Amino acid sequence: MKKKKNKSILIKGFIFLGLFLLYFLFIYIILNLSFLYSYINYFFGITSNFVINYIFLISSSFSFDSFSSTSVITITSISYPIYINSLCTGLLELSILASAILATTFISWKKRLIWIFVSLGVVIVFNIIRISFTTFLITKLNLETASFFHGFLFRFFMVLIIIGVYYLFLRKSK
Repeated sequence: MKKKKNKSILIKGFIFLGLFLLYFLFIYIILNLSFLYSYINYFFGITSNFVINYIFLISSSFSFDSFSSTSVITITSISYPIYINSLCTGLLELSILASAILATTFISWKKRLIWIFVSLGVVIVFNIIRISFTTFLITKLNLETASFFHGFLFRFFMVLIIIGVYYLFLRKSK
């Protein structure tokens, strides 16, 4: 009996992983390799620039390179621009999180779709905060220290968002 239960759990695990990979490829490709990416990158650039200007009170300007679909924030107090690329947009976090939620087949479709929208909101808010705060640190610290915080905050928020939201999804959806 125990071998049959273990085999059933193993099969469910492989089904989850297979669905996760399929959903991830689909979502990540749609968000990163389609026309949507330019709009997403522009949104994070212009919104972060707004926060930098009006919350952190740092004089900055925004431009968008439509050829490379890259947002550029220029700060008057530093000599180099800040580029917002695909990792800055939170698309990786959203793709992983949405894929995990969709692959969790024992939760209803309605709850899974609701939590994908919750995930989208969380990713948007956290990434705007992360981009803006990192930019603030770049203006206040030397480049080497700011670069450390840039990498640390990216990894920290990525893990926090994915594990935290997925945990809440499982906890609240049962």
